[in-house]
Amino acid sequence: MKVEIIAELAQGFEGKPEQARLLIRAAANSGADAAKFQLVYADELATPDYKYYDLFRSLEMPDQVWKELVDYAHSLNIDLYLDIFGTRSLILAESIGVQTIKLHGTDISNIGLLNMVCQSSIPYVLLGAGGAYASELRTALEILESKKVCVFAGFQGYPTSTESNQISRIGVYVKSLGKIHPNVKIGFADHTDPIDPLRFAIPAVALGAGATVFEKHLTLGKNMKLEDFEAALNPDEFQEFTRILRDCYYALGVSAESEDYGMSESEIGYRKMIRRHVVTSNSLESGKVLEPQDLVLKRTSSENFITDINSVYNKRLANSISRNAAVTPSDIV
Repeated sequence: MKVEIIAELAQGFEGKPEQARLLIRAAANSGADAAKFQLVYADELATPDYKYYDLFRSLEMPDQVWKELVDYAHSLNIDLYLDIFGTRSLILAESIGVQTIKLHGTDISNIGLLNMVCQSSIPYVLLGAGGAYASELRTALEILESKKVCVFAGFQGYPTSTESNQISRIGVYVKSLGKIHPNVKIGFADHTDPIDPLRFAIPAVALGAGATVFEKHLTLGKNMKLEDFEAALNPDEFQEFTRILRDCYYALGVSAESEDYGMSESEIGYRKMIRRHVVTSNSLESGKVLEPQDLVLKRTSSENFITDINSVYNKRLANSISRNAAVTPSDIV
């Protein structure tokens, strides 16, 4: 399983198709696996009397524009994911060939929407778990049992303070949620302050805790103060983020429950290099059964040596050996 990095573009397109294309291009050039927008329809998010209703209306774009954005992303070898908030956005996402949608944490207990997602043809669902209770997560995963699901720890605190991340919860998710859903992964939605020195370290800690999918906000320029810029990285910073996180993933590696834990060839070479030679601690007579006190490990000039001291214990000497001599395979029977 590889690490997956999603460039969270949210509402940064501001209802402008060309701005959306620039964000997708920035995500592709920065090394993200996918770019993600919020597919906004004001009537799915708010009633007309809500103070930000007109803002939501300004983010609406024609269906054909969304289809063109999906095609544009694919032309750049990047996937386009969409946040959906109701029936209309779900149906559009499905009709334009989107393979992955995200449900916001506010919909974790929206049974009607969860059932519609379950009945859709979309195979991969990202499930925001910020602020979600365990019982709500269990119910959502039971409804989405036929889908591939990634549950995301983390939430947007504009930005989120370090101590509020509670990354240890990822380990709890890893242990518990797999028992509920057979095809679940754990992700981390990172919203660290982009000027905080920990902006790369916190996602790396989440990786070590068991997260394999990561969301990070990307903006065209923080000084432009586009929508959702508060926890966003500029394109060059996002490129560094993807490089560092993937390098951390490679450093994490995959261990095996075997004698050598699945060591790399490099570590196997290191083991061979550091092993000292089995040497006698005293002069020993022929026929002596070798015991731990008879042997030590030292560097020698011998080219015919033994490095595994355990393999020599309880073996009998074929001939006498002086003190401080390397024990060779022909010395023991």
